[in-house]
Amino acid sequence: MSATLAQKGLLALSVVLIFFGILLTIGGAFSPAWQVVEIREFRAEHQHGLWWDCVRAVKHVTAVGDFYDEEGLHCMYKFDRSAELVIENTLNNIDEDGAAGESEYHKFWAWHKIVLFFIIASEFLALASICTGVCTLCFAPSAFVFTLSLFIATLCSLIADGVFFLAANRVDNRFVTGMVGTYEQHIGYAFYLHLLGTLCWMGACVITLLTTYKFMSDSRNRDDSKENLFTWKNQDREQAPTQLNVADLPYRNPYREEPPLLDKHHNQQAFGYRPSPQLQYRSQPIPQYRETSA
Repeated sequence: MSATLAQKGLLALSVVLIFFGILLTIGGAFSPAWQVVEIREFRAEHQHGLWWDCVRAVKHVTAVGDFYDEEGLHCMYKFDRSAELVIENTLNNIDEDGAAGESEYHKFWAWHKIVLFFIIASEFLALASICTGVCTLCFAPSAFVFTLSLFIATLCSLIADGVFFLAANRVDNRFVTGMVGTYEQHIGYAFYLHLLGTLCWMGACVITLLTTYKFMSDSRNRDDSKENLFTWKNQDREQAPTQLNVADLPYRNPYREEPPLLDKHHNQQAFGYRPSPQLQYRSQPIPQYRETSA
């Protein structure tokens, strides 16, 4: 089926928004800056991500006119077994090490896994929606799969953002205790980057509803026109039925004349036709047999 210009425009706009949403959500998921806290007594900035954490040492007032000098990030994975053993040993010596309390925020908690699960699921569903959206140009019913997959992807992304926001605002996750003071973590740019990608998917979801409506309405109108044309042809056939002539049949030779059936039968008798022999009547009675036990 051929798509109109409006259908192609809506489909292209929705695919572009989905693609930008994928880039933004992946960029947010790979960034460690989901929760950021600056521990001034350690002169370090800690970035706590979903699956890896980074630390940046900060040197304050290094020169005249410079307030601080930032160094590179030192990162580690939350699922690294060696790092997990170091964190456990540090937590066991919490009475001797004042920085041991902050090490607890580098562990791979259950809510981190839940957020990552919904983010990964949303990415795969968004990619599937792009594939089905391209197929809509050739097969209109795939627009339903296009809309449904994008809606589920948006829902999974919203759940991931909601779970992180609720977990990040808990008291035990929001405040970090150092040797001297307590510092508050604030939500980093990675969360807002992922949220912006989710908003792109929400806008694309609204456009996909319009796209599906356009494709299905045009397909329904095309089917109705075909049905009306078929009905009109049937009505024409009923009003003017076709009359068949026996002479026009392919197995009938109009130039061949056959004699009537009665004349044909008399001709067969004239040429020695003999009827079937009749059974003779039996004058003798049929003998009776006595029944005996065998």
